[in-house]
Amino acid sequence: MSNPTCELVAERIALGEPLAELDAHARSCERCKRVLELPAKLGATGHAADPGIGFSSRVTAGAQHRIVVRRRRRIATLSALSVAAAAVMTLVVMHKSGTPAGPTAAATDKSEKTKPAVAPREHDPWQPRQVEVDPDVRALVHLADKGRDFHVSADWGRIEKPLRPYKAVLEGKEP
Repeated sequence: MSNPTCELVAERIALGEPLAELDAHARSCERCKRVLELPAKLGATGHAADPGIGFSSRVTAGAQHRIVVRRRRRIATLSALSVAAAAVMTLVVMHKSGTPAGPTAAATDKSEKTKPAVAPREHDPWQPRQVEVDPDVRALVHLADKGRDFHVSADWGRIEKPLRPYKAVLEGKEP
């Protein structure tokens, strides 16, 4: 079983902390003396770790491989997204509306063919219509006019000021 004082000495040496009150024990204990000599022996070896011949070329080759893989994945993803977008656009364009565009059974009936194809217009489409607009609709259109509002953001200081007591309650502080 190991001595708890020896363990404290080893822990302080490992962390690089001063021994302080454990200094007397470290000088008298044989095991602690060996632990004290260990950092000096490790420092005396004095050789740098050599990664080996061709390390930089291996790292460069690995990095280039990762770049190529990422490029291929990016191209594949963008291609798939483009195909999906084209399919969605095709579906939107080809989507049939509720009314059929082709001839129907009623249109092929002989009685329907005798009627004029184009109904006479009551109003000339090139002339502006004079329509009476509800005042509420006019007010809503005026409120929705964003061209007259050039101020983009709100005054957050004015908005946050009344919310400070609630923020204190949420943080668990007294207001």
